[in-house]
Amino acid sequence: MTDVPRLPPPAPAPAPAPADGLRGHCAALRSHAHRLRAGAAALEWRGPQADAFRAEVAALADRCARAADGFALAAAQLDGVHGGVHGGVTARGTAAGRSRGRPLR
Repeated sequence: MTDVPRLPPPAPAPAPAPADGLRGHCAALRSHAHRLRAGAAALEWRGPQADAFRAEVAALADRCARAADGFALAAAQLDGVHGGVHGGVTARGTAAGRSRGRPLR
């Protein structure tokens, strides 16, 4: 019996860049916001309780959209740090940033 050479195991796929993961979360949150708004608009229930329910759903959709904006901003900032461009994002000076000796831009 002859020995058959074994092939090396396949190389693992490279991990996605952190900014790509943030963009994925951003897209998912925007999709959730869209579906929440569409569902509330299609609701046939009427009355004060329905209006209150729609307001709560609208508030939740707004929170999803704001979180998506935050993820998009963070991804753009990561691209600026790692890619050498800022993608239209301006740096913000904060007390925490100044305490670490970073100058305001």
